[in-house]
Amino acid sequence: MNSRFGIWCIVGLLLFPIGVACAQKELKFNSDGRFKIVQLTDMHISLKRGMSEVCYELIEEAIRTEHPDLLVFTGDQVTEYQPRQAWERLVQQMKKSRIPWTMVFGNHDHEQGMTREEIFAMVKAAPNCLMEKGNVKGVGNYVLSVKGADSQQEVINLYFMDSHANCEQPKVGGYQWIDFSQIDWFRKESKSRSLPSLVFFHIPLPEYNEALKEKIRGEKQEDICAPRLNSGLFTAFKESGCVMGVFAGHDHENDFIGQYYGIALGYGRVSAGKNAYGSLAPGIRVIVLEEGKDGFETYIRLKGGEIKDRCHYPDSFIQE
Repeated sequence: MNSRFGIWCIVGLLLFPIGVACAQKELKFNSDGRFKIVQLTDMHISLKRGMSEVCYELIEEAIRTEHPDLLVFTGDQVTEYQPRQAWERLVQQMKKSRIPWTMVFGNHDHEQGMTREEIFAMVKAAPNCLMEKGNVKGVGNYVLSVKGADSQQEVINLYFMDSHANCEQPKVGGYQWIDFSQIDWFRKESKSRSLPSLVFFHIPLPEYNEALKEKIRGEKQEDICAPRLNSGLFTAFKESGCVMGVFAGHDHENDFIGQYYGIALGYGRVSAGKNAYGSLAPGIRVIVLEEGKDGFETYIRLKGGEIKDRCHYPDSFIQE
């Protein structure tokens, strides 16, 4: 065999798997002009005594019934007992599904012996995981763009941000606020790619308390556990003129959606088994975007199929 040919064959064999592993499915509106997101949050997966089988079942059911274009996990995915094994099982399930998926970290994901960086490296190895690390404070500050059904033109932006964990500032306590470096990053990104946008992170903003003063849809059964100090992220969202809605997790007993100054502020539905606190049955939030139309439809689907709190933003929140 020609030695030069042999060398190139070896190089090709080495590079081919890398290319396959790195290839990511682009996000596009379907031929019917719709793009569907399924949000799962606060699964708190533990392999102890099968307490979290409901989480894996819920993922499978969500894919089978909703046929999503993207699955988004908004924090506290794996929080107890043998984290590497639990993460590997989740990654394998998502890899097998072939559905594009992504995630942000919660305040508990890194507490069981794996750092955020180690978890990111594991999930990013899955060929259909779209998560990116980012280059500002935290792990997981990035943008995914959704293209039109019949074009390569970007139509919608999806922002993902790391909302961190406990505050390390003395005499403050509570949860860490979104850092100024992240806010600057968002302002630059939204200015350079000014499109209608949704934002996902784990810990809700202080402004969620303001949304309660107006019309809401869904459950509000516990206090909103936001950072005690406000770093101004909501103001950046409002100034950008492009953010339609923000979706968080963290508070297991809340799944409501409301609005504040024209921006939807919503929770996902807790997707956990018996090992997580709260009385709400596990479920998912579904968000449906339509190409060329303002706003979005959203609803909660409980495990087993019951749909509740279906509404459209902004129409369902116009004060009469």
